[in-house]
Amino acid sequence: MESLMRILATVQFILQITGKSAKSGVCVGNACYSINQDSTTFQTAKNKCELQGNLMTVRSSVSNEVLAVLIANSKADFWIGLQRPAGRCTDNTAKLRGYVWVTEDENTDFTNWENSVSACSRQCVSVSSDLKWKERSCQDEVDGFLCEYNFNKTCDPLPQDFDEFILYKTPLGIKGEDLASIPPGSIATLKPSDFKVLCVADETNSWIQGPWSCEFENGGCEHQCRMKNGKPECICPPGEELKGNKLNCNKMNLCVNSDCEHLCVNHNDSYTCLCDYGFKLEEDGKRCRDIDDCELPGICGHEKVCVNTPGSFECRCPDGYEDVKGECEDIDECLNDVCQQECENVMGSYKCSCFQGYMQRNENTSKCELYCSSYECPAVCDPNVYWMCKCPDGFVLDQREDGLYCVDIDECESGTYCSHFCNNTFGSYSCYCEKGFYLLNNFLCVSEEEKVGSTTTIFSPVVSGFVTPTSNYTVDDTYIVTPGVLFGIVICTVVIILVLIFF
Repeated sequence: MESLMRILATVQFILQITGKSAKSGVCVGNACYSINQDSTTFQTAKNKCELQGNLMTVRSSVSNEVLAVLIANSKADFWIGLQRPAGRCTDNTAKLRGYVWVTEDENTDFTNWENSVSACSRQCVSVSSDLKWKERSCQDEVDGFLCEYNFNKTCDPLPQDFDEFILYKTPLGIKGEDLASIPPGSIATLKPSDFKVLCVADETNSWIQGPWSCEFENGGCEHQCRMKNGKPECICPPGEELKGNKLNCNKMNLCVNSDCEHLCVNHNDSYTCLCDYGFKLEEDGKRCRDIDDCELPGICGHEKVCVNTPGSFECRCPDGYEDVKGECEDIDECLNDVCQQECENVMGSYKCSCFQGYMQRNENTSKCELYCSSYECPAVCDPNVYWMCKCPDGFVLDQREDGLYCVDIDECESGTYCSHFCNNTFGSYSCYCEKGFYLLNNFLCVSEEEKVGSTTTIFSPVVSGFVTPTSNYTVDDTYIVTPGVLFGIVICTVVIILVLIFF
């Protein structure tokens, strides 16, 4: 409340300065500028502006453009905040020629002198429609003066629904619907609901809902404003009650039984639903839909990714990047052993690869498995324990004079079951059928009638007439005979033969 009172006091001073003499004003960034058409000397103009501001400084081409807007089509002269103290002479080698701003500094990125005049008396500067800086006696009475008011913070425009418009009114008398920068003390009125909020632009909240302090604009109340227990409230005439906006009065409050999802304000003999910031009213006029801020182009720049949240949004770094002091930097995933064998970091991601004799798994490319693309390949052995060797599935270890090799197992000669024919492949096998039959479950051959009419496994009689398969069918892992299974089959067969021989 204390900070609000300070802001409102500042606004009252501004209104006192401008009053009816202010022709117009402009707000840019955190500053507002007013044009005052009172004929006066430099010192009088300076004193009036210094109540809560100062004479306008024109330090850049941007402020010069603001100046052009303020005095457009005016043939009058106006004081700006540039003066040369007594005892100084003209210095044509300096940007400001020995002048100083009313803020007691000489910083500037812009000058626009009309001509060069050498003098040592106290001089001040005025401008007219040509925007040239003119040196003249500070005792001259020119047509008016330009004031500058700086604020620590201004308010952003309010979100607007499609069925309403917002009218802004600033302390300088500027009114409009499309204001980019709104100074403290400005009032925003939502039409047609007359819902009002006041810009305070303090450290806690930029806008406060009416009623505010009764000392300023009657607290925004339609009728009477009073302070109760230190808080402002609006009072309605007898027989009326406050609308939902707490400012205007109505004969009855229809919002009591409304089903608005967020906010409700009375409007004439009905009510209007409003949504919280970041939401938009649905077509039913009651529910509120989150506004997807991420649909706005470039809202997070080119580097970050926009993530919409209820009523707001967040700018995050893409996958594979981390936020370091506001910048997105690539994460080196390879430092976290994300690959089983070899890892290459790339921008935003990584690539896994395998050593020679290995290949990436289809279901998990970060894992590697033994691989041989021919009938035989050198075995992969432990360099410290040479007999600890591995072979890919479907291969068997074979010791030779020149080393250990992995040799393909011919599953078609090892008892592998195929309903008709078997085709050996490197590390596996595939089944295929006679002409007129179809492969079912990777190993069973069935006729067309059996294929269509039955969902169970059916064994069909063999039909003569062989065909060459047009393609190999690699069976699922469930049906592949691995070296371990094959080894078990061989051991069982040997045991059965020994039992028959000796018993």
